[in-house]
Amino acid sequence: CRWGCQMRKIGLAILLIGVAGSVFAKPIPADEPGNFCPKKAVCGTVVRALDPSGRLKGTIPIAYRFYPHLDQSIPAAGTIVSQEGGPGYSTQQSSYGYLALFAPLRRDHDMLMIDARGTGKSNAIDCPSVQHSPVRKPADIGACGRYLDRAADFYGTELAADDMAAVLDSLHIGKIDYYGDSYGTFFGQVFSALYPDRLRSVVLDSAYPVIGETPWYFHAGEVVRAGFNEVCKRSPYCASLEGTSLNRIRKLMEYLRQHPISGRAPDGEGKMHHVVVDSGMVGMMLFDGTEGPVNYRELDAAIRALFDSNDRQPLLRLASENIAGENPQPPKSYSYGLFSAVSCMDYQQIYDMNSPPAERHKQRDAAIARKSEKDPKTYDPLTFAEFQTVPLDISVLNLCLDWPIKQPPYEPGKPIPDGAKMTDAPTLVLNGELDMLTTAAEGAIVTAQYPHGKQVVVANSFHVVAVDEYGDCASKIVQHFVATLDPGDTSCAANISPVRLVPIFVKHAADAIPAAPGAGNTASTRDLALASAAVQTAADALARWSLNYGGKGVGLRGGRWTYTQPDLVARYALNGARWCVDLPVSGSIVWNQRDGAIHARLTYSRSGERAELGANWNDHDHRGVAVLSGTVGGRAIQASMPAP
Repeated sequence: CRWGCQMRKIGLAILLIGVAGSVFAKPIPADEPGNFCPKKAVCGTVVRALDPSGRLKGTIPIAYRFYPHLDQSIPAAGTIVSQEGGPGYSTQQSSYGYLALFAPLRRDHDMLMIDARGTGKSNAIDCPSVQHSPVRKPADIGACGRYLDRAADFYGTELAADDMAAVLDSLHIGKIDYYGDSYGTFFGQVFSALYPDRLRSVVLDSAYPVIGETPWYFHAGEVVRAGFNEVCKRSPYCASLEGTSLNRIRKLMEYLRQHPISGRAPDGEGKMHHVVVDSGMVGMMLFDGTEGPVNYRELDAAIRALFDSNDRQPLLRLASENIAGENPQPPKSYSYGLFSAVSCMDYQQIYDMNSPPAERHKQRDAAIARKSEKDPKTYDPLTFAEFQTVPLDISVLNLCLDWPIKQPPYEPGKPIPDGAKMTDAPTLVLNGELDMLTTAAEGAIVTAQYPHGKQVVVANSFHVVAVDEYGDCASKIVQHFVATLDPGDTSCAANISPVRLVPIFVKHAADAIPAAPGAGNTASTRDLALASAAVQTAADALARWSLNYGGKGVGLRGGRWTYTQPDLVARYALNGARWCVDLPVSGSIVWNQRDGAIHARLTYSRSGERAELGANWNDHDHRGVAVLSGTVGGRAIQASMPAP
């Protein structure tokens, strides 16, 4: 991601399939401690000068993982090279996602994954001042640069692109099919300009521009302001409400400026955190695409729960889930130091990186004063001051104030030399409609710079649309494009089902919106309200799937759930999970992510009456309906409700 956000990665063992092939360079033994290499892959390193000019002595190993094509009876049709985002994530550690994406092409396509300098096995940077803390200040970023000393200048994208070319040379690979996601699109643009003739095709998934970007990233605010309103309009219950979702967010901001909310709530893994919901926290929910799907799903209803019934728990949980994504990670998985080094070397800033830090602070103040006077709504519903309280990964304006620049190999902010042209190779640019991190407007800027560029905007989608995609749209477009150099039929991109919003949060199950009775129903309205709340309990657990890596979590108001996923079918078990305080729900859910079918079998009791309920819906349907059937106290439940 552009600003260090984390993508969902599903480790499916069945996707780690390969066939041993020729060894092109000295391989890393699979059993060597700390250097895991899949048995069916070829791993190695190419040693590169840290500073190509030779002014600074030292070398850096550039580690790669090569997967030969599966059918060794035929020659390879080409090599697909993937590049992970961040900047700072290890491409090799995301290999299963890329292998899954290109599985239909692996019969005759080799695959190559390279850890960029300073990430993963390529000497991942480990800066104590930033790596091991969830809260970083500009001084901490500067301390990282001073810790790296003269080497701080030599982790930019231009040098990393040169490293990639050197690995290709060492493996005798000519032209490649390049796929990059998030920062990988930035990397891909630099490689496209420096090595235009080495590309057969280019796919840039969630693209933002190297050339033509603004350091204010104002397009993010445009997506936030339009996105929450559009998602509300596409949800029947939300659309029926007076006012707009954005106005409700503004109302919340006004309230929090005087009355910050604090309390304890679980994150997506079920771990409890003490959180404070203030304007900066809401800004994080709005501008951080990491938890975008859940934030869009629940923020509007959480705001209404706060104001209508003083129910703080939904909002507190969203806060807890958002800060959980900021927890420290091992540097070989994600290097915040590398993120800092690349951001401060390559990205546009509102101050001059060649100026001393003290002067940059003055330049920052002057630039913000001018911008806030000219465009005060840039980050609306946040003020400029509030936007700067959002974590540095997202708010970015102050990120590089104290980063040292000494003798950089190229001008900061210009990893592509003046006059360089993008490759003539066919280029596919993908963006999610609701992605506030790398917006569709920014993707359009990128597309225009490629002589044969085409952009596809995927409706109702967020950050990184093809890797680990739930559904078969963007991934199929990418596969067709790499195979044929044409995206083919892209109509599916306009037909992704809308985000399903929580209609209302309720503390008590009897206050839930009752399911609509059908033929044969003998259950009461109260029975149907409880049945609706039980289905919302199941959906609440499913919604945490994108946040949960450990396979177990907790309900909004208590109880537990677990899930297993050895393949593309997730199987949930609920054990007294509580979406409402007075309705513990147990049972099972089977979610087939191939076709979107969801089958829930739920049990619960109220007033001494036991209910057994079945609920079926399809998550791919635009106007999905959940069909409910079961019994409660001898009464038949036959009903329906909007799919949750």
